Amino acid sequence: MALAGAIRKKQVSATEVMEAHLAHIAKHNPVLNAIVTLDAEGARQRAQVTDAALARGKTWDPLHEVPLTLKDGHSVAEMRTTAGFKPLAEYIPPKDGTITARLKSASAIILGKTNVPVLLSDVQTSNPIFGRSNNPWNLDRTPGGSSGGAAASVTCYRLKPEMKQ
Repeated sequence: MALAGAIRKKQVSATEVMEAHLAHIAKHNPVLNAIVTLDAEGARQRAQVTDAALARGKTWDPLHEVPLTLKDGHSVAEMRTTAGFKPLAEYIPPKDGTITARLKSASAIILGKTNVPVLLSDVQTSNPIFGRSNNPWNLDRTPGGSSGGAAASVTCYRLKPEMKQ
């Protein structure tokens, strides 16, 4: 909520926030394989619309264009949703699932999807579509459970000094 407040108060623009997130993803995701589907252009466009609305004095809902990712088990309209399950490798849902719809109604920007084990049901994060996610603190390990990609993407903001490069 602090980030949404900073955007609303024009302490930082939605575009600046988005670009910072995308730069962080570009830097760390090749090694971590945490984010498996990314809608960078859609997210950039949404951030620009937000900045234009703020310039006109309009503010939106509680998450006022804060970028976030969802696990690859949540349906996002027109964004590939696989749950790490090979038969769903090319599935693109026609509409948002409940969680996605609620986040969007609060004005969140769905930036992309994070890696999961097959059907979100294993103690490690690897699947035949996207492969294995790596633990930011030890690349020889995988983050565990159905939120492994999400955990790696968040944890990489607190990387060990030798990982920051």
